[in-house]
Amino acid sequence: MNNLESFHPVDLESSDYLEIIRNVARLNITGGGIYDAIIAQSALKANVDMLLTMNSKHFTRLGENIARLVRNPSVENS
Repeated sequence: MNNLESFHPVDLESSDYLEIIRNVARLNITGGGIYDAIIAQSALKANVDMLLTMNSKHFTRLGENIARLVRNPSVENS
């Protein structure tokens, strides 16, 4: 539980969810990809420096504004 103490929650609003829906519909993304889009929207809203994921392709397909944030820790440490 101590690992979560430095985390900050990101509250998405209805406008954020509408943006997610528009984006996944435009890109024809379904299923679990919608969860990736929610994570991506949260990262953008939080103005993060990077989005760490072991599944880079899942996020880079969501657009350039997300793709520029994506980092794979296994590749970064090689």
